[in-house]
Amino acid sequence: MNASKMLLSAVCALATLSTAAATAETIMQFDTKVPAGSQVQTGRLSRSGTPSDWSAKKTFPGVLNVTTQYEYATFDFSAASLAQTPYLQISIFDYAASSDNFLSAYAGSYDPANEALHYLGDAGSSPNYFGVNAVTFQVIAPTNKDLILVLNDTHPGNYKGAGSPVNILVEGFTDTSFDDPAPVPEPSTFALLGTGLTGLVGLGRRFRRSA
Repeated sequence: MNASKMLLSAVCALATLSTAAATAETIMQFDTKVPAGSQVQTGRLSRSGTPSDWSAKKTFPGVLNVTTQYEYATFDFSAASLAQTPYLQISIFDYAASSDNFLSAYAGSYDPANEALHYLGDAGSSPNYFGVNAVTFQVIAPTNKDLILVLNDTHPGNYKGAGSPVNILVEGFTDTSFDDPAPVPEPSTFALLGTGLTGLVGLGRRFRRSA
């Protein structure tokens, strides 16, 4: 194989490694529900019917039933885990296709006495779309702050943790085009590629000497 073909092969190999290396966009996926003995808040977010998205920050939808108590659970995602993929898409699927749950997102912390504080966005409705599809919404991760997801049981009072189980999926992207972070080849890959390119340099010198 001549030098030009070897160089082309090396470049193609590097391109293949860069694009084939799997880079997970899933930050976390888990099953959960609002468990028995959960925290209780007075009132809950209104289901406006409009999911938040990346194009513009959603206006806080307001609080309804302000004298009624609801159970809720929170889930914390560290700022470090979101730094490379700040464009977040969050999905919630209710296994029973009920309207027992409502999911919202907050920056850094959640204050049940002030639900507008640190509000990022919400799903706009309870799962599921058409009974079969997960409800999805989008937010932009706060800079240097954790993401807090709040799962409300929409039944008033102490529901004793009998709410429907759900699946929550948090995906991260580098931009609004749903791009993944650029994959980085493993150190061993760089070492092998470096060895090959070093060989090509030597081969090129040998060709020049014999010319």
